[in-house]
Amino acid sequence: MKKNSASVGNLYGKLKGKSFSLADDVKDASSKLLTFGVAGKIDKACVAEESFWNILDNKIVIMNEDGVIMWESEDTTYSDLNRIVFFNKNKGYIKMASLLDPDSKREKILLLKTAYTIRENLHKLLENYDVVEVNSIDEALEHKDSRIFLSALTLTHLENTQEAAEILKKLCSVFSIVMLVEPSVYSRDYIKTLGYKSFHENYAENRLMSDLTMRFFTEVCVDFGTYRVDHYAMGQTYDIRASWIVPENWSHNIDMGELIARPNHALDVPVFEMSAFVLRGFNAPVFSPDADLELIESKTLQPHAKAGKYLFSGFLTSADIGTELYRTPEDRSEVLGSREIRPAETIDEPGVYDDPQRQNILQNWHRLCAPEWLNVTVSEMPDCLIGGSGFIFSGKTPVAGSEYLIPYLYTSLHQPVWEGMRKPHPARHISGVSIVGFNHLYDNYYHFLAEAMNAACLCLDVFRRSSDEKVSIITGKMNKFMREYIYTLFHEVPDVEIIELDRNEYVTCDKLLYCSQIVGRSTAQPSLVAERVPFQRTLLEKFDLTDVELPHRLIYISRQDTKARPILNEEALIEQMKNLGFEIFVATGKPLMEQVEIFREARLVVAGHGAGVSNMLFAQEGAVLLELIQGSYLNVGPMRLAQLAGVDYKSMLFFEDGDNNSWYVDVDRVVRAVSAMI
Repeated sequence: MKKNSASVGNLYGKLKGKSFSLADDVKDASSKLLTFGVAGKIDKACVAEESFWNILDNKIVIMNEDGVIMWESEDTTYSDLNRIVFFNKNKGYIKMASLLDPDSKREKILLLKTAYTIRENLHKLLENYDVVEVNSIDEALEHKDSRIFLSALTLTHLENTQEAAEILKKLCSVFSIVMLVEPSVYSRDYIKTLGYKSFHENYAENRLMSDLTMRFFTEVCVDFGTYRVDHYAMGQTYDIRASWIVPENWSHNIDMGELIARPNHALDVPVFEMSAFVLRGFNAPVFSPDADLELIESKTLQPHAKAGKYLFSGFLTSADIGTELYRTPEDRSEVLGSREIRPAETIDEPGVYDDPQRQNILQNWHRLCAPEWLNVTVSEMPDCLIGGSGFIFSGKTPVAGSEYLIPYLYTSLHQPVWEGMRKPHPARHISGVSIVGFNHLYDNYYHFLAEAMNAACLCLDVFRRSSDEKVSIITGKMNKFMREYIYTLFHEVPDVEIIELDRNEYVTCDKLLYCSQIVGRSTAQPSLVAERVPFQRTLLEKFDLTDVELPHRLIYISRQDTKARPILNEEALIEQMKNLGFEIFVATGKPLMEQVEIFREARLVVAGHGAGVSNMLFAQEGAVLLELIQGSYLNVGPMRLAQLAGVDYKSMLFFEDGDNNSWYVDVDRVVRAVSAMI
């Protein structure tokens, strides 16, 4: 067998979506099914009665349900993807041999027969599965080879919510996906104001219509190994003439004569006849009714299958949960010292903003540029769980702000953040005091510098005022520039340990220091944070750049090293900048020390908006930044850092966009403005 030199991570990419048998000996290929679609549960592994597989630190690992590693690979060999051997000299071989052609057998769905037929509403979904109809829940539970259960009106007809909860528990303990279709109460109050109701309310057996809400499912299902509940809707109507809508005072079903005579009132909000709640276990197969139904609400129950019974609701701030150790003083000069914060200026030219749309963008820009100060706090919270996405629980309570910026960036909260966190990982606890030094966007240079590192330094400073005991700083996985910052800031600081987390990992700790407004969401646009002035001074001291010659360099920061919001005519702009005596600076690949030194010596910096402009935090007081702003993308983050450095900030707005967030600058306008400055 030829040894493969590729990493387990690369191999995982090839294995993803394939099905394998698991055996404890190279000669034995008869064992239970293991699916490499989503890391998760193994029904009967050779190493434990109940176990899970995953990839951790570039190894295949198998764990028990508490996250304790039972087996891990030391080496990997394979001749092809049909014969893979993971080897551990102390615990023997584990072999994975191809068992199924993905197209040879389809996932089976159990469909409970009820009075309401849902096949016609789910034809696009069901055509991808083998559908087996059953007559009762007990009969369904006998089908051990199925992971998906569907029914309609199953809970609505029950006597009470306690009985409904017991049914849910039974179903969720057997099936990885449970889909329940019930009469919708999503728009009930709205159609009631119009004098109508759903005819489902006329049936006495529909006892639990008012109780089967998203809140009911999310509160009940947290105890059943469920990590997510999705709320879909079907049977949407756009006017009041839907056949399932009847006058509120009726006690019978639709009357065609009344329906024909009814005023054709157009509805102002979405109105649905039925709701479909999809309950997913952490090892759920791929299942997407989106082609047939409309997703109207989702909720993540647990960020990690074995992390505990944490609900994604009931957010509290760190100050409400823990003990406040620091707050920005009322007199900010205690933090700012003699630093002068200069107001922002927008360069205007006759005729540029005559268009009403441009005038509106200019007004929005002026509004964003208005100085806004943020009071910063540091709190100590007990008994915390910190996820590799930056999300934090204290006790069982989610910390408000630690879901930083996700609502702005993603339409689906749970997918980018929690996809990996439902996989089991080894239990990992940090004793003593920890500090959060990252957030969801820490891998962006601006967010890492202005938020994550600033927060970590402030928390450490506050902690050291009262204690010299060991402290752990928790970060995400770091790249080169992050490691340079971490080394510069902390390598000479005694008793500091840096702990890195993957996106899908988590750790628990006894005590956590958390600077919520810097690490987490503060405002929709960045604010002035006084604590960044001493942070700048600390960095300059670490770099030994506090005393340098007067600023004299003319710097243009190129965006040629990034695909984000490229300037399409930048080559022409660069040529003109060179003619004016500017150095062209491309940040990618430059050592951190060199980047800081260049900005420290800059007299005038011209740059298109981007994370690289964040280095203006290191400029000397009185230096000038001219930032070129894309009118369709207004953001004041770099401006705030420049202002806190005491820089004269000027901006120009441009309004011609290209494809895929690209844009153009008016080169002649830039040349005129720059020529006047030098």
